[in-house]
Amino acid sequence: MADFRRWKEQRLLRADGSRKGSVDEPIAGLVQLLNDHDSFCTTSSCSGRVVVLEQPPLPPSAEHNTGFEIQKQNCTWLMVSHQICRVEDVLTALQKATDDAIFKFEPFVLHVQCQELQDAQLLVNVAVVLKFHPCYIRNCWLLPNFSHLSTFPEALCLIIGTLKI
Repeated sequence: MADFRRWKEQRLLRADGSRKGSVDEPIAGLVQLLNDHDSFCTTSSCSGRVVVLEQPPLPPSAEHNTGFEIQKQNCTWLMVSHQICRVEDVLTALQKATDDAIFKFEPFVLHVQCQELQDAQLLVNVAVVLKFHPCYIRNCWLLPNFSHLSTFPEALCLIIGTLKI
């Protein structure tokens, strides 16, 4: 438990690694509520967004190139909104494109590191009652991106998916 507390303190001191650089305003209260609890630490979140981006065509030799891959590293972001946006805003962004343009909707997502299994189960139960699906628990130490959590085999990652009504 002391290990989780130390890891959480270090995690929360780090700069936000997202492109935007901060937690989305619509879910800031939820993220703060979870992080204020001793047993939870949010690791990634997005309130949902609409994105219009432009990317140069992938080279024909690209492995598994179907023509529909999205590469955020080599693209130009024409519009990003974490709020309800107007059709006119999307059309204006699309008109700026000089190459292939991609319109994406990405739903709400929240990743939470939990200290104990029962903490993760409680959070999943609450999320399911609130109709967030899919919702699941996953051992983070099995994930290559979470190798820094390998010292916490009991630590679990909670992923809360799309709200379905």
